[in-house]
Amino acid sequence: EVCNGLDDNCDGRIDEGCGSSSGNIPITLAWNTGADIDLYVTDPMGETISYSHTQAASGGHLDHDARGNYRSSQPNNTIENVYWNTPNPPRGTYQVALHYWGECNSNAGPTTTTLSISVGGRIIGAYNYTLTPNQRVTVATFHIP
Repeated sequence: EVCNGLDDNCDGRIDEGCGSSSGNIPITLAWNTGADIDLYVTDPMGETISYSHTQAASGGHLDHDARGNYRSSQPNNTIENVYWNTPNPPRGTYQVALHYWGECNSNAGPTTTTLSISVGGRIIGAYNYTLTPNQRVTVATFHIP
C-alpha cells in the first residue's frame, strides 16, 4: 500500500499503514505538492467535520490533519482522513469538499488531489481534482440508504 489516497492493493481499505484510522466509512484525501489542502465532510445531520471541528455527534472523526510544507516534519503531511467506525453509520447523504489554503504555501501552485471513499469495505469512489490557491469545491456526494 502506498500513502496516496488510493486502495492500491484492492482490499477495500484506503492507505492502511499510513497512520490513519479506518472504519466502516473512511474518506481519504492525498495531494502532490507542499500545499495545505483541507478535507470537509458533511454528515446526513448537516454537521461538518474538518480541521476546526474534528468530531461529529454522528461518530465521524478527522484523525489526520495535514499541513503540507507548512508542517514538513509531520509524517504523511499530504494526507487527511475522516472516518466513521460505528457498525451502523448514519443513513442519508454525505458531502465531501476540499479547500486549498493558499496562504500557507502560495508558491505550490495548482495541486492535484486524490480522494477515495469506502463504505463497508468497498470503494465507492476515487476522484482526482486539481485545485488552485484558495479554491474550495465539493468533489463528491454519496448516500447510505
